[in-house]
Amino acid sequence: MIHKLTFGLFSKKDAESFMRLMGYVKPYKARIFLALLAIIGVAFTESYLAAFIAPLVNQGFAIPDTRETPLPAFDGIAATLKYYKDVMQHAIWGTENKVWIVPLFFMGLVIFRGICRFISQYMMSWVSIVAISHLRRDMFDKMLDLPSSYYQNTSSGHVLMNMVQMADSSINNGSEVFIVLTRDTLIVLGLTFVLFYLNWQLTLIVLIMFPILSWLSRYYRDKLKDIINNAQLSIGSLNNTVNETHQGHRVVKLFGGQAQAAKRFGQVNDTIVRLSKKITQASATRSPVSEIIGSSALAVVIFIALWQSQQGLTTIGEFMAFIVAMMQMFGPIKNLANISIPMQTMFLAADSVCQFLDEKNEENRGTIRLNQVVGNLHFENIDVQYASESKKALDNFNLSIQAGEKIALVGRSGSGKTTAVNLLPRFVQPTAGKITIDGVDINDIEIGNLRTQFALVSQDTFLFDDTLFENVRYSSPQASEEQVRQALHAANLSTLIEQHPLGLHQPIGANGSQLSGGQRQRVSIARAILKDAPILLLDEATSALDNESEKLVQQALERLMAGRTSIIVAHRLSTIEQADRIIVMDEGKIIEEGSHQQLLAKNGYYARLQSLDMSK
Repeated sequence: MIHKLTFGLFSKKDAESFMRLMGYVKPYKARIFLALLAIIGVAFTESYLAAFIAPLVNQGFAIPDTRETPLPAFDGIAATLKYYKDVMQHAIWGTENKVWIVPLFFMGLVIFRGICRFISQYMMSWVSIVAISHLRRDMFDKMLDLPSSYYQNTSSGHVLMNMVQMADSSINNGSEVFIVLTRDTLIVLGLTFVLFYLNWQLTLIVLIMFPILSWLSRYYRDKLKDIINNAQLSIGSLNNTVNETHQGHRVVKLFGGQAQAAKRFGQVNDTIVRLSKKITQASATRSPVSEIIGSSALAVVIFIALWQSQQGLTTIGEFMAFIVAMMQMFGPIKNLANISIPMQTMFLAADSVCQFLDEKNEENRGTIRLNQVVGNLHFENIDVQYASESKKALDNFNLSIQAGEKIALVGRSGSGKTTAVNLLPRFVQPTAGKITIDGVDINDIEIGNLRTQFALVSQDTFLFDDTLFENVRYSSPQASEEQVRQALHAANLSTLIEQHPLGLHQPIGANGSQLSGGQRQRVSIARAILKDAPILLLDEATSALDNESEKLVQQALERLMAGRTSIIVAHRLSTIEQADRIIVMDEGKIIEEGSHQQLLAKNGYYARLQSLDMSK
């Protein structure tokens, strides 16, 4: 369809992604059809207003014709149509009342055209707005289903660009392109018909410029494709730079990174400016070139028309109507010639959106749903190798954990502790081996049900820009205020509620910016307490806290771990001395295990870590 409408300017392959996104527009066919009827109305009135000049000059200033219009012979459709045309012409131009009928008829045409323009624009804009909202909803749903690896490998700026700019460009530009293509194509066809009706010889000269303008559009399309694509990608880089600076404003200020941040922003911004200038330059160049081509055709038309008038082959009214129709054609032709840039933007945006929608979802082949989980865990011959690393993160890792057991994972950075924890909720997929919960392979468990069995407290605490109440209740949306209050009390945050006039409903800022580090950590503990999951994952939950905050957090964690299978990743060995079993890891393998006292008695790797920890 696009291929035919653009007269081959864009191929079917170019429009493949765009036509896929048109599925969001199809439910509103009735509105699109109404917009199309209105566009036809605009094209008809534009064409008729050009033809209006000839009778205005030839008959408008002539003496009224009082003769009766002869009855038709009715010997054919053509004769009948000619009769009714003559009747209408006579009613408008042939009576004494033309003094007021002609101006009213002219105003009626203009008002009708204005109404049609409004209807077409409003209907297509309405469809675009609703379609974009549905597309963004599906893109956000898609984002929720993507695996953790996608988030690790893709910047937030790129995701934001797809969801905001690209979704808007693909549908909104599509709406504008549809209006321009249909309206201006119909106007050009209508005016071409008027030109043929007035003077077919002159019309043939006008038609010569069409293939020239088509070649011009193809030239600019090929020249600008990569430029437009790079400009869109640069918008994603800009979004990412702004987002990182916003999130890391403390680091920027503390380390005096303003100049570095400004330089980075300036580089991306300068790239966008440079590419935008090239696009603007191409657009600005094409308009005068198009006008020169049209004006050349017009000059030839004027020359021939003047010659014809000398030979008595045309009237002044027909000549004026022809010139007006041709001048009216310039605007639509220029719009059609310039359509390649918004169309190229539209197609590239559609490609980007569809690429995002086609990203592979997080695997969820499991069908089993666990109800009463005891908390027995077993890692069997687990290997994990990240694509960017030459060494395995976990190498033939085997570990059994009994229900209710408190297990601590210790070792230097990069030893595989966090990877082992991330395997359980399937944030990371093993390259070999299997993991079971209560004897059931986690790959056979429905992923949503699997993750309900875990509560996570991490050193990278994330809180939403919402109230304290909603952040805690995030793990259990149906929880009452009293249940949230009890969870906060268990997390040693009763004072925080009492000291604020809004209590539970106090705003805490973006990522808990209005709270201290210890308070933020305890809010995440309260969230875990409220979830009441049978298995608890603690990933260095106290590593960034001062002594007083660590004491309060540690008390909260003790309450949280009671009766639960707990896996603790810790740098500070003092926080895991009471663990039932300590697993010492290095280079993805278990090298020692036992209680705190047993490992100290071995005087091995753990004992050396302990002496280093105490010397800090």
